[in-house]
Amino acid sequence: MRTRDDHLKWHELERSKLIDTPVFTLVRSLRQANDGRQGEYVTAESPDWVNVICTTTDGQGRRCFVMVRQFRHGSSRVGTEFPGGIVDPGEFPEVAAARELVEETGYRAGRLEFLGSVSPNPALLNNRLHIYLAQEVTDDGQQELDANELLDVRLVPVDDLPLLLATDEFEHALMYVSYLLWLRWMGKVDGS
Repeated sequence: MRTRDDHLKWHELERSKLIDTPVFTLVRSLRQANDGRQGEYVTAESPDWVNVICTTTDGQGRRCFVMVRQFRHGSSRVGTEFPGGIVDPGEFPEVAAARELVEETGYRAGRLEFLGSVSPNPALLNNRLHIYLAQEVTDDGQQELDANELLDVRLVPVDDLPLLLATDEFEHALMYVSYLLWLRWMGKVDGS
C-alpha cells in the first residue's frame, strides 16, 4: 500500500561500516530515491540515550532541578545539563534512566514517568533520546561515576532555569527539548 510520503523515501542499495567506536558506528550507505536518483550518505549509528528530569528542595526551600556540570569534548566547554547517558545493550530506557540518575547524582527515583522521546539529529543519527521524570526521589549523596566521568551535581532553582537557558552555560539542545517536555507535563505548554 502506498502512503503519501512514498515519493520522499530513499532505499538502501549498499552499506559498509567506516568506523566503529564505543559511542557510535559510522556507516556509508548508497541510497536510491524512487525516481532513480542515487546518493552516498554517511550516518552514525548510536545507542539510544536518556535524560532524567529530577527535582528536589534546596536548603532555602526552593524547588530545584537536580543537574550536572560537565565538560563536553565536542564543544570543549563545561555546561549544565539534566543527568543522562547511553542506554546499554539489552537495557530498557527506563532502567538506563534510573541507573544514570544514581550514577551521576546519587539521587534515586522511587518511580519514573516517561515524558517522551525525540530523534537527536535524524539527518545524521539513527538513535532516540528518551526523557523521564524522576519522582519520589531520595538523595543517597553518593555518585557512582564511570571511570572517565567528572561531574558536579548542581541544584538549579526551577524558577531560574528559563533565564539561564539563554546563557552559554546551557547550550545543549537536548536539554531544551527535555525542559519543554517537562513544561508540557506540568501543563505550562499545550501539548495538543
